[in-house]
Amino acid sequence: MLKGYKIQTVIGIDAIHTFFRQKFCKGYVFNGESHNFWEMVFVLDGSVGITADSDVYVLEKGQGVIHRPNEFHKIWSEFDTDPTVIIVSFSANAFPDFDGRIVSLDTSQIKKIEHLYTYSDICFERDGSSIINIKPDTAYEMNLLKLELELLILSVLKKKTDTVSSGLKSAEIYSAAVKIMEENIGSGLGIDEIAKRCSISPAYLKKIFAKYSGSGVIQYYNRLKARIACVHLDNGKSVKETALLLGFADQNYFSTFFKRVMGVSPTSFRNKK
Repeated sequence: MLKGYKIQTVIGIDAIHTFFRQKFCKGYVFNGESHNFWEMVFVLDGSVGITADSDVYVLEKGQGVIHRPNEFHKIWSEFDTDPTVIIVSFSANAFPDFDGRIVSLDTSQIKKIEHLYTYSDICFERDGSSIINIKPDTAYEMNLLKLELELLILSVLKKKTDTVSSGLKSAEIYSAAVKIMEENIGSGLGIDEIAKRCSISPAYLKKIFAKYSGSGVIQYYNRLKARIACVHLDNGKSVKETALLLGFADQNYFSTFFKRVMGVSPTSFRNKK
């Protein structure tokens, strides 16, 4: 009797949230977001600036970035160009381990992502960049799209990832400030203390965060706390335990804070599954 050998699932996409192509005008800025699914940005032309949590990059034609679930990300036109990008976001029940975020695409891979975007018109009804429905009787086409996208991602990740940075001093300060927040997530640092630890003025710190996060310093800090709270709640921590881990002595105040930032109570978020 022949023995069967189980194949490990390295990547398994189970939902596509967005899949669109967009040309940004010079000076375009999207102030950023975070969500609980994956997102990949492929640069087809021009240059874009990217914020990914504490890191800032400048990407050129043929480069891409992978945003992990719950990672804050922002994008803007860079170097006075009007870049073209393809953005796809998806949920996955399995995804390969990889180092870094930045990837390179060769000519054939660029053509493949462009082809998949064109092919996706067969599957999706769109309202601008948003997918609003799956077209009827396209199960075969949807599965083909999913498999081809998985193959593309595997081929891109199999290559060595690029080491890319913005090369800007302000970006280095931004990264340092975010890391200070992450390392002191339960300490309740204020703007003055964060600026002091970065050896800059509070006014300059505010300017840097406006540029790279599209928000105020404390607004970003609160958003970071809420995202970390989501991870704790997802991992089975109680609301009380999560509040204490984030430095909230009052569970009710934590619940009010979480609902203000996330739009739902921590109890509702924890029970969503």
